[in-house]
Amino acid sequence: MDKNTSVSTVVDLKNPEKFLHMRQDILRFADMDVNGHLNNVKFFEFCQESRMALFRAAGANDGEDGRAWLIVSLAISFLGQVRVPGVVETGTVVLKFGSSSLQLGQGIFHNGHCAATAEMTMVRVDQASGKPVPIEPGVRERLTKLGGHG
Repeated sequence: MDKNTSVSTVVDLKNPEKFLHMRQDILRFADMDVNGHLNNVKFFEFCQESRMALFRAAGANDGEDGRAWLIVSLAISFLGQVRVPGVVETGTVVLKFGSSSLQLGQGIFHNGHCAATAEMTMVRVDQASGKPVPIEPGVRERLTKLGGHG
């Protein structure tokens, strides 16, 4: 891939079929803002829960073996409004790996439409020193298998 090519152009984050890992959350009245649509903070929470579910499934939890994940960048694009009732589905895909970092892409879907996309870069760190450490080969393999893209 060309160094200047955006990773999100390789994987269409607006297409739910591009995600092997999806998580569902039920929308609640308390998730809404004064305008009657999903509060923007909830989008970040849905992304977090989907990301953590993928990491748990891959055995890449924070705190195990003294390692953790730190978010170093996060961007979200809001594409549509979400209203109750219903569910949202949040897909998480591994876009690329570095030696101690990875880039994730996410899509949030409601009633068949993409309501938001997100991209983030995370670094694997030693909790005691706070310094980056290589992503374990087994973790990398499981994240690729469970969080790959179609």
